[in-house]
Amino acid sequence: MRQRAWSLVEVATLLRDLRVSAPARGEHSVLRSLSHRVDFVFDLADRRLAAADVNDPAASTMLRQARAAALELAGDGPVGLVHGDLHPANVLSGPDARMVAIDPRPVWGDPDFDAVDRVLEGAADFAVLEQRIEELAALVPDQSPHRVLGWCRALAALIAVPGRCAGRDDAQTQFLMALAEG
Repeated sequence: MRQRAWSLVEVATLLRDLRVSAPARGEHSVLRSLSHRVDFVFDLADRRLAAADVNDPAASTMLRQARAAALELAGDGPVGLVHGDLHPANVLSGPDARMVAIDPRPVWGDPDFDAVDRVLEGAADFAVLEQRIEELAALVPDQSPHRVLGWCRALAALIAVPGRCAGRDDAQTQFLMALAEG
């Protein structure tokens, strides 16, 4: 298998497959909640900024607000099996060119979380983001465009803040900062 670009139709098929094949959440599941995954990724961002000796109160505030928004989404949404780390490097071309998700960080939570990396990938314009969200939602049953956009807003800070603190000021970083500010 090799890594390759993923088209909208292919990622929609993968997201549908993840939703359809999800087992019912068991009372004794070893999987944690999406809230746990959210805390993990925001803690990681905090540690990376601290290790880089970044003292930016605005960045800290943005990350704190984004964490709160993400935890709210994780706490009030539908519950299903979530891959948890579904980005292009974790999607390979399998037999018959079928998409294969690898290296999961599985949790129980809102399956719309898994759409974020696909719709944000390379986006630097709100209209483009909205179009991607709508197109994907049309292909994935039960996907909520409103919730995907909420996840995008909450998780944009995780991508934008470290880049901005490192001096990056390209169009995508500016867009992600604006999206995170909401």
